[in-house]
Amino acid sequence: MQEIQLIEPAFTQLNPVEFAFNLFLCIVASFMLRSVYVKRSISLSGKFHIGTVIPILACVTFLVIMVVKSSLALSLGLVGALSVVRFRTPIKEPEELVYLFLAIALGLGYGAGQSVVTSVVFLVILVLIMLWLSRTSVAKQDEYNLMIDWTDREVEVKDLLSAVSDHTEQVEMQKYNVGEAGSSLFLKVMLDDIEKLEAILRQVRTIAPASNCSFYEARPLQ
Repeated sequence: MQEIQLIEPAFTQLNPVEFAFNLFLCIVASFMLRSVYVKRSISLSGKFHIGTVIPILACVTFLVIMVVKSSLALSLGLVGALSVVRFRTPIKEPEELVYLFLAIALGLGYGAGQSVVTSVVFLVILVLIMLWLSRTSVAKQDEYNLMIDWTDREVEVKDLLSAVSDHTEQVEMQKYNVGEAGSSLFLKVMLDDIEKLEAILRQVRTIAPASNCSFYEARPLQ
């Protein structure tokens, strides 16, 4: 009978100097990313909460890659372990997802030993963020969310939409609520001149004198 030989998984010896150097670069790069996110992000959600996670996420990814690349058996076991994990934290804005993916990419790159390539690409991405993605023109600040609340039951929605349309390039109704205490209308408007906000307010008050108007920077309705 043929003997069945079990091949023990081979472990790759880690170079302590290379390990420490790559870990140091990963930590520095992750804190640079955190600083850029906090100062340059156009996100409306809590920046401190996401910013605190970025360095930790990069270091955790670095640790996972260092362990996985040392043994094939460990990498297979990691696949089974991660299949049990479920991430249930909602990402409200795409920008948050981009920064989290970039933090993971830092851990992957430095953990795999590609320190030069990772550093160069990371710096290029930071330049793009500083020069382009953080510009106010990219944030589409000519788009606003307009919330109108009123209690007069004689006021019709079509009259309010007509009043807003007279001073805007585009109007899109997002939500309309009717209740016993009053009604509310949620609109997304595009303006070519910020001074037209006052004109919209005056015309809406003409139709519904007891109304309340609120303007917000344009974001998808949650």
